Amino acid sequence: MGPASDPELLQTHQDNPLALAEIDSPPQPDPAPESITIRSVLLGLITVFASTVYMDHHAGNLVKAYLPVSVLIPFLNWIVLNTALKLFVPRFALNRVELLTILAMVWVGGNLPAVGWGSYAVSLVPSPHFYASPENRLAEVVIPHLPEWLFLNTSDPRVYSVYAGLSPDESVPWALWVRPFFWWLVGGLATVFATLFGTVIFFKQWDEQERLAFPMSTFPVDLLETDDGGIPSLFKNKLFWVGFAITAGIIFWNILGYFAISLPRITIFDQYRTKELALGRDFPPLFLRIQPLLMGLAYLCPTDILFSIWVYNIFNTFKIGILNRTGFTVGIEGQPAEAGTLASLESSGALFMLVAWSVWVSRRHLRETVVQALGPREKDDGVPISYRTAWAGWIMSILILAGWMNAIGMSVYTVILQLIFLFACYFGISKYAAATGFTFITPAGGKGFGIIRMIGGTANMTPSSQIALRLLAGNMYLGATVRTAFVVAFPHIFKMLGQKLWQYRNIWAVMILAYVFGYATAAGSRIHQSYMDGGLNGLLNTNDMRSLASNVPFIEGTKTWVFDHQKLGVWLFGAGEAGILTFLRSRFTWWPIHPVAVAFPERRYLFAIFLVWVIKASVLRFGGVSLYRRSIPVWYGAIFGYLLGIAVSSVVDAIWFPDEGHFVHGF
Repeated sequence: MGPASDPELLQTHQDNPLALAEIDSPPQPDPAPESITIRSVLLGLITVFASTVYMDHHAGNLVKAYLPVSVLIPFLNWIVLNTALKLFVPRFALNRVELLTILAMVWVGGNLPAVGWGSYAVSLVPSPHFYASPENRLAEVVIPHLPEWLFLNTSDPRVYSVYAGLSPDESVPWALWVRPFFWWLVGGLATVFATLFGTVIFFKQWDEQERLAFPMSTFPVDLLETDDGGIPSLFKNKLFWVGFAITAGIIFWNILGYFAISLPRITIFDQYRTKELALGRDFPPLFLRIQPLLMGLAYLCPTDILFSIWVYNIFNTFKIGILNRTGFTVGIEGQPAEAGTLASLESSGALFMLVAWSVWVSRRHLRETVVQALGPREKDDGVPISYRTAWAGWIMSILILAGWMNAIGMSVYTVILQLIFLFACYFGISKYAAATGFTFITPAGGKGFGIIRMIGGTANMTPSSQIALRLLAGNMYLGATVRTAFVVAFPHIFKMLGQKLWQYRNIWAVMILAYVFGYATAAGSRIHQSYMDGGLNGLLNTNDMRSLASNVPFIEGTKTWVFDHQKLGVWLFGAGEAGILTFLRSRFTWWPIHPVAVAFPERRYLFAIFLVWVIKASVLRFGGVSLYRRSIPVWYGAIFGYLLGIAVSSVVDAIWFPDEGHFVHGF
């Protein structure tokens, strides 16, 4: 079966996201005026706080995605609670925009606790002196180049106590931690602002001209559609409960097994490594992983993208295996790159090509935004803020970020390279998460450190530049790329607010507030927990320090890489590959392979994506758009049941199994 092409489907679905056969007329509007209210902001902050503290103590594994369950579970709780309010005390019920405001705040600020960012951040700040030893040589090679204002010294007993814990008569020395976290926030917040302003500049291009699918915004909006009685329309759809029963039933069965250990566990949703399918020596494994959240959202993705991802990644898997088996490497003498590294270089080049092409096709729109920014204010139709403010804010944010990078030790040359790679990384994530709905989409090369070093070498980099690059590639700066939720949240929140986005101009300030509040809450929760229980008891980790220690030979210059034209050739090959695929898609409507598959390689969820493609392509071929539209509630129900099951399992673990827990969601 070939890939289905469904432009009509996309148009229909975007015009009516829910598109259920049972709904013949649009729901009646809420009698209360829809607006961003003070109570919705306060409830959003309370939700961020409660979610952050709970995740940090009991469910840190729930933050590993761009739209994590740590965001969706509180949102679904609010939907259920608000439904009860509408039925019994309607004067206290929240309107649609208030619920979306809470979602926006939790999405931007609620993905920071535990492994989302907080645990790595609190671990890094006091770690240089604590982990320095004669063997790793951090004290003589790395620490002299670290800005003191970004770190704490464990020679101070008050700092050391974060590892050993406090004595009964001591209190948490909060003031010590303000300085380093403030200065880390300066760099992070500059990036957040740059992303927000960039989203404003490109949003209309993506939404109105390219008509991206935005699956991650479609699901929450559809859940908010209600009947005259205030009940979510999906709750009255039988197919919704079929999907719900499948996923919730599996997880609830496993929860019973927590207590009745003789019950066999259903492992279909277990960690991807338990689903490994070995292909042979030197070949990367495939994983028969089922992930309901990813699959439910991917069902809204165009079939050509689904087809492209599983086909290309099957090809890529065998390509890597053959290169490994034959021992093929690329690189000048002394710095060879093997198959896995070559694949990363290829994908990074493809990502840059896609980003460059996206900017190029947006040139008319960008020109218009500049004209409006420089023209009369009344003709500036940028939303939720004007293009004049967006362009000025974007330029100012980039300058602040560049200055911050230079202050932490980067040379001007390195700052420029890092900014270019950050733009490609976050632009690619933002746009193609909106195009695909994949909650785990990951750019090859991450924030750029590995690619910069592999191609450009280290010979022309100062020690402080290398250290700063390594630090920014780690988790302290905004977290890992796959957990940088705000990049995806901004355009999706704009999409959810719809054609009336201009009425909710304060949403940008609310989201920034949520990020700063979430940042402080995530850091504060982990600091408090570490002082109370002792950070060495599994609360603090050594990940980023180990990475720095492994780079000591490069930093001190005993090991040096130089500019590698052969690796650059592989990177350019990837760019050319994406360029050819882009050209073929623009010239031949039947061409099936989308270049996004090359830029964002994925094996962990390849099987899940394949299953979604088979089901969706079959539905469209044999039932058409009508059957596809009627089948959407099944997938929504599966997502809802999966989230409810995770929430119940997490609470059960927190009460009865606080020291062990059970795997229910993650990679």
